[in-house]
Amino acid sequence: MVVLIAFVWLPAGIAAGGAAGPQFLEQDRLSIPLERLRTGSRWQITVANPGAAVDAEVRLTGGIADALALEGGGRVRLGPGGAATVVMVPGKRPRAGNGQLVLISAAGIDRRQVSVTVTPFLERYRLALIAAALLVVAVAVVLWWRRPAHGEEEPPSARPAGESPGYTHSDEPAATDRLNRKVYAEYLAELARTETPPLVIGILGEWGTGKTSMLMQVRDIVASDPQCAQVWFDPWRHQYDDNPVLSLLHTIVTELGLEKRQHVRRTLRTISEVLGSLVLSASIKLNVADVRRSFVEYDAENFRIRSERTRLDEHLGRLIRIALATLDKSRLVVFVDDLDRCHADQITALLDALKLHFNRADCVFVLAVDKEPLLAAVREKYQDPRGDYLDKIVQLPFDMPRLSDEDFDQYLDDLLDDGLKDAIPSLRSGLRSNPRAIKRFVNVLTLQDRVARARGLDPYDVTVLAAVLLIRDGDSTFYARLAEDPTLLKRIAEDIETAGEDELPAWSPLPLKIVEAIRESVPEDVRPYIDLVKASPVPTPGDLTLPLAESASAAVPDAAPGLGRPSRRALGTARDVLAEGVLARADRVGGDEGELLPPVIRFAEDEVARPAELDEILARGAGRLMIIGPPGAGKTVLAARLARRMLTAHTRGQIPVLLSFRAIEGDFVTVERSLTHALVDEYQISMPDAFAMVDRGLLTLVLDGLDELDAAAGRTTLVQSVVRWAGTTGAGIIMTDRSRPAREFPAARLGFHLLELLGVPEEDARHRLEALLISRQAVPRRLLSLSPELLGSPQMLSTLTTRTGWIDDLPEHPVEFLPWYAARAVGRSTVEDTAAVASALGEVARLLAAESRDTFSSDDAKVRAMFRGSGIRGVQVPSVLHAMVDAGLLRESAPETYHFVHPLLRDLIAGW
Repeated sequence: MVVLIAFVWLPAGIAAGGAAGPQFLEQDRLSIPLERLRTGSRWQITVANPGAAVDAEVRLTGGIADALALEGGGRVRLGPGGAATVVMVPGKRPRAGNGQLVLISAAGIDRRQVSVTVTPFLERYRLALIAAALLVVAVAVVLWWRRPAHGEEEPPSARPAGESPGYTHSDEPAATDRLNRKVYAEYLAELARTETPPLVIGILGEWGTGKTSMLMQVRDIVASDPQCAQVWFDPWRHQYDDNPVLSLLHTIVTELGLEKRQHVRRTLRTISEVLGSLVLSASIKLNVADVRRSFVEYDAENFRIRSERTRLDEHLGRLIRIALATLDKSRLVVFVDDLDRCHADQITALLDALKLHFNRADCVFVLAVDKEPLLAAVREKYQDPRGDYLDKIVQLPFDMPRLSDEDFDQYLDDLLDDGLKDAIPSLRSGLRSNPRAIKRFVNVLTLQDRVARARGLDPYDVTVLAAVLLIRDGDSTFYARLAEDPTLLKRIAEDIETAGEDELPAWSPLPLKIVEAIRESVPEDVRPYIDLVKASPVPTPGDLTLPLAESASAAVPDAAPGLGRPSRRALGTARDVLAEGVLARADRVGGDEGELLPPVIRFAEDEVARPAELDEILARGAGRLMIIGPPGAGKTVLAARLARRMLTAHTRGQIPVLLSFRAIEGDFVTVERSLTHALVDEYQISMPDAFAMVDRGLLTLVLDGLDELDAAAGRTTLVQSVVRWAGTTGAGIIMTDRSRPAREFPAARLGFHLLELLGVPEEDARHRLEALLISRQAVPRRLLSLSPELLGSPQMLSTLTTRTGWIDDLPEHPVEFLPWYAARAVGRSTVEDTAAVASALGEVARLLAAESRDTFSSDDAKVRAMFRGSGIRGVQVPSVLHAMVDAGLLRESAPETYHFVHPLLRDLIAGW
């Protein structure tokens, strides 16, 4: 806390009884550095009362009204001859400016000047400048010491004699027309020169469309008219002034060279006094009773100013007439730029002034503005949702023209060096039609191109570099995927090539459009380009490239305990939504419960395996259950069945949630955040609801595929984190894992009940399959080598009994079932070259066996390369995989994630 008054004393005037009302104890200007407003400082303002007890109020006025604030509204009760303290704190909008503290009471008014200042550069960086000066002196001494001896010739400089020209383009507004807009500038200048005032012309456009350049061109044309005086006013440079009207008048007088004329200065001084009075009366916002009670002395002292206020328009008119007559001109044209960069109150103040004070028969204003900030300022002050107020100010609105395709190409051609013009197709497909955005992107591309050539990047194509930069700046979600899998652009190109004429590949719009424009140039792997652009400048999203809606997952913020807590009612609705999603997923994975056989299981304490009901499994594995078993035993199906059973039985009042371990494996700091994001991504519930359920332990996690995680250390760490969370919240856990030595995962030590899944009863499965064959007029004896291992697999049995098309294709003679079944499935492919399909599937099966995993993704770069090597590319890959699912060879366990329906099938195909 900064204490400005350390002890109480009374000014001489007060002590002597010279003042009847309360006064500020200190009368000198209070100067506050702007930096102090950002540190939460506080200032004590002491008020002394030499007279009788009175209620008083302190208010802030002028340019600091929202930069500072008064605790308790500034109201104080002053005893007779006493004093009180008002605390001043930083306001909502810290900024520099000037204003007053106004003390109002029934006994009178007192003021104290207050300013918020920016610390001078030399004072703020005094120590740094001293250090820099010492460094310069030290370098100079070293250079002097190492200077050539007298008579010794210096070696010739290796640098060329002339300075090399710059290769980037200035971001400043262009005074010359490079966008074929001269005709518009001439038309606007003609309006400013000839239309009957009062007149306000608005040049409207978003950032970077060339408004300032257009304004400069109009100004240059108007300058040739001998009857027009012109002034350029930038209100953004004066936004901390008390009144924008005064800033505008001073600019008019200064730019017209009239600041030394005595009659001009007298008129300007009078206007300044009148406007200063207007600012004070408007900012303290007193009602009629306050005026009668508190402003008697003030009105008497300022009678002259209040009388002059009624003649303000006359003063303004005289000032402009004097200025025009002195210059022998008949019309004043004021060009206003950067108004949209000001604060909302400054914007509306200047717009009000244009309507109230400058609505004159000899004044024309030309505004270059972005319409949206102006509308926002008007809505904030006047609650004008439609923007009608602005229409009353601007009589002639002109929207900046959009670049035509021809002008876009010509502008690019002018900006790009010869070596970069091959990138025009990429830029045309992904760059905004915005002159400043084009210029900025060309600067970035030029820099990266020079770096690429200096590094000797080989092979190198500037077209591909431009595409990568455009995607990075325009679609961050897809770019993150591209950084992980640099073959994605090639995949898009293949999808475009192999898709039907009316079929649009399912990719994000921006990369799809860019790749379509440069399809022939896309390399297999863009990793060198991604490595190159990592350190290049990244603009604000949407500044340079075509706007894209962010994906839902990218828009989700990181979960944190500070998230708003949903109400019980809202949370109950979220629980219902989650339960519906889990039930739908369990039905999709587990199938129809009425058609499923009981699982054959063995708990760690059991001696023999036997069939068991779901309720028994849930009862014995209450709280924490680990399901292990060989591939194909049906662990995923059993997990889904248990989740469905818990939902229908409302076990423990918690919602079972089916998730894969990969869904919660991430770079989040805590497992709570991982679980929260997994719920949002997998079940589309809101982030606050998801976090609340995780935080309160309202879930039973059913986590599948621990064996799918890559590193053993990572598996153990993740399981321990989940167990700690469950122990804290009371949540339940069910996990699945393939059989592994107990030393790799000490389930018992972490409190898990260990259940080994061996499949389904083989005899029951055989009877069910034979009954199905007989019902379809097929002879069961035709199927040779239908082993117990095959029939005991729930997944295999489910596939055979639900996708029954294979029964109709059975030959009349006996067949070795597994080879015939696999060959029959491959023959159902959507690609005519079945040998290519068999080759690709064989490669995938060998990859899974080599990496000891069961599932693969169609997005996997290795898998794509295997299919590509067999001649299957683009949209043909997912088409083939979906056909294999329909044929019963593969199963889709998650979107675009597949596994063979039985390990024996995978091993058979791996031998092809």
